[in-house]
Formats: sequence, C-alpha cells, structure tokens
Amino acid sequence: METPDDGSALRIREAYTHRGDTNIIMVDAQRLEAGPWYFKAAENTWYIGRIAAQFIDYLVSRGLKLSKTHLVGHSLGAQAAGVAGSTIKSGKVSRITGLDPALPLFDKLPLQQRLDPSDAEFVDVIHTDAGIFGFNHQMGHVDFYPNGGISPQPGCELEVVIPQQQLLTKFFCSHWRSYMFYSESVLRPTSFLSSRCESMSDFLKGHCAKETTYMGFGVDLNARGKYFLRTRQQSPYSII
Repeated sequence: METPDDGSALRIREAYTHRGDTNIIMVDAQRLEAGPWYFKAAENTWYIGRIAAQFIDYLVSRGLKLSKTHLVGHSLGAQAAGVAGSTIKSGKVSRITGLDPALPLFDKLPLQQRLDPSDAEFVDVIHTDAGIFGFNHQMGHVDFYPNGGISPQPGCELEVVIPQQQLLTKFFCSHWRSYMFYSESVLRPTSFLSSRCESMSDFLKGHCAKETTYMGFGVDLNARGKYFLRTRQQSPYSII
C-alpha cells in the first residue's frame, strides 16, 4: 500500500538524507506487495527478500561492506528484510531494524521465512501494534515496546482521529507509529530513552533493571532483551 515515494519509505529516507552520511537504496515492491491482497503480499515477502539478498551479494562483489550495511523494513518489509538477511551468501549485514514486523500469516512460519536474531549481527525491533498488525513477541536481540507496544498508541485513539475523518489513519495509526518513531530517532539519536523491563506494568511501577538504551537509530548494539518507554501523542514523539 506504499511506494518508495510515500509512507514509511519517504519518511525514513528523508530522515537519513538530512543526516547526510548515508547511501540509501529503496526496494520498490509495490506490485508484489499490493494491498488489499494481503495473502499474496505475505507470500511474496519470501521472493522479495531473496532477490534483495542477491542484489546485496552483487554489491558486495563491487565493494560494498556488509559491516556498514543496515536493512530497515516496516511491516511486511521487516519480514522481507529478515529473509534477505538469512539468504545473503557473502556474510551477515551489520544490522536489521524491524518496524512493527507483520504478524498475520507469519506467526506460524519457520524462522527462515521471517525476521529473527540470526539474520544480522544485530537485530532491533520496535513494536507498536502488537497482536493486531504487528508481531506480539520478541524477534530481535533487543525489542522495544513504546507505550506497551500495543494499540492504540497515544494520539491514535478514536476520539482523536474520528473528528478529523481519518478512519484509514485510525486503522493503521498505531502500526505506522513504528516508522514515525524510528525516523525521528535518525535525526535525534539520543531521544527515546528506554528501560529494560519485563512488562509495561513493571515499567510504570518503576520495577525495571538499571540498563537503559535509546530506541531506534542510537541503540546500544550491546543491548539485549525487552525495553519499554513512553512517548508523546504527536511529533516530536520523544518525551526527552
């Protein structure tokens, strides 16, 4: 339902462009991932990931360093990134970031067909619509659960979007928050301070471990486990 020129792709590309230190390659899979044909789109993530892996292997033969290669995918794109990471023959990319990886039809699949920690040297995941459109359990070395990782995210409540006649936004609002949070973190890496915790309930009660890290771009690559945080209702989303 997106193209390289709108939605998550545009938002994240623009954030990296403002940094000015990154080369960006967009995967245009609109025809293979076309909505509303979700069953076929989900099936096609397997082929998209494998073709992306072949392209990365070609780039490696032309000088690309996997140690400086980072795959970022939202929803079905996150699952395709996992397939790509596990299929690359020339080694492992340094990092994969999964933005609310798609849940429907993926929860029963073997690991080689979806994102998991073995797909890159470091895998981080941001959950914002867990149990509905997004995966509801850990998928990476470190998994972030802003506002508990579930719908509705702050600012996505019915009373907020209905008066604006944004029913489609309501449908996907929480799912989209993952890439909005991430794109903001690209520009502000030390925002979204998060605490290692077992649950949002423990986080709200202050029953967390001492470990903290930043959600998104500025994450500590040595971080492991589940992290929780709160966000604002609108951009800028970081409370810090």
